[in-house]
Amino acid sequence: MPLSSLTFTVLTLPVLLLLYYCIPEKGKQWYLLAGSLVIYGWGSPVRVLYPAAFLFFDFGVGLLLERHARKRTLCTVLLALSAVTQTAAMALIRYAAFLNGRTFFPFGIAVYSLQGLAYLIGVYRKRHPAAVRIQDLALYLFLFPVLYAGPLMNYVEFSEQLGKRRTNIIGLSEGLGIFIRGLAEKVILADTFGFLFRELRQTPTGSMSMLTAWLTTIAFSLYLYFELMGYAEMARGIGKCFGFELPRNFSHPFFCPGITAFMQSWNITVLLWFQTNFRHFLLGGAQKKWQSYAGQVLTWVLIGAWYGMRLQFLLWGLCIGLLLVFEQTVLERYIRRHYIFGVLYALITVQFSWVLFYTGSLGEAGQYWRAMLGFGAGLADRSGIYFLTSYAAILLLGLYTATDLFRNITERLATTRVGQGMQILTPVIHAGLLIFCLGSMLYTDREPMLWLLL
Repeated sequence: MPLSSLTFTVLTLPVLLLLYYCIPEKGKQWYLLAGSLVIYGWGSPVRVLYPAAFLFFDFGVGLLLERHARKRTLCTVLLALSAVTQTAAMALIRYAAFLNGRTFFPFGIAVYSLQGLAYLIGVYRKRHPAAVRIQDLALYLFLFPVLYAGPLMNYVEFSEQLGKRRTNIIGLSEGLGIFIRGLAEKVILADTFGFLFRELRQTPTGSMSMLTAWLTTIAFSLYLYFELMGYAEMARGIGKCFGFELPRNFSHPFFCPGITAFMQSWNITVLLWFQTNFRHFLLGGAQKKWQSYAGQVLTWVLIGAWYGMRLQFLLWGLCIGLLLVFEQTVLERYIRRHYIFGVLYALITVQFSWVLFYTGSLGEAGQYWRAMLGFGAGLADRSGIYFLTSYAAILLLGLYTATDLFRNITERLATTRVGQGMQILTPVIHAGLLIFCLGSMLYTDREPMLWLLL
């Protein structure tokens, strides 16, 4: 049951919250776990079998790692076998789902697997003890808003909040506000850019102008950003309603100076996971620069593989890793001195890299790149001009919302008398956004392209 569905927004979430605030404190954790399992298995209870199996697997392996903590060789082998087992299972199931459809296959495997591996690595590195109660680990792995697209959360943060979290009307109000804003980003912005992208994709690559190629890529990048951002913010909002403080997953990456700054603001918790649990864990002791750079490139190749089970995703990760190394070794000082150059450099190179995400082959990607460079069917065509003029306002709104400029203006406005006075209207604004989103869900054909990636 997607978080952005009409059923979840109108029926499931209100019922979950109403019952959660009515039951005694001792039963809240079991209730939240049961609700997560119901939502996860909605429409196909067989989906629960895979994560349930790996719940017992992670719980048992965690206890073994703690019991034999002094036998480092044994623990290293056990952790390596666990990582290989979970990675192979994730790859096989995602590939089978890609071939046969996703009706009966579990969703959110990419998120679930990283959470489970982070727990085992944390026990291995003695960051935290193994879970004594299986229901604590189950809620950490099954917490339903996180499974859709993150944000990822380490077990230490989760376990500390589990016993100390408190729910009240203020947290509920703030959480619902965050959820509604995330829902608006998904339903209003992401779905609009997704529709624009699908329409532009129908243009044959052989007759594609430079304008159409760039519009296609920009529409896709904005769709992907607001889709992932929307789900992450909805997860944060729901988590706050239940007393959890989930980390931010995006920080307005567009118009950042350089690819390094862009990627540090894009899917933050995923990058942090790979840096903490892979790169720094296996290659943190590297003394030579080339070893550090090689580890960085390999990290991004694995991030690309995490996004999808196609060669293009691996190549995307490889390209990003190489560009980051090039930027850090050659362009870093120049970007610091010339902000505009850094912004343009990041925008152009990142847009070229997104082509690997949505094309079906390297040949098709090459045709898009040729068109983007001006070697296609001219600079502009009727189709590109039509979509540019028709969607110029929403494109500008999307680009503005995805930049630091939007955040800076919002924060400064909040400190003024006008902004403080407008806070009284916040519930009215949220109610209007919710009504608009519900209307869009009723009358818009929404295709969840996110599942093609996760």
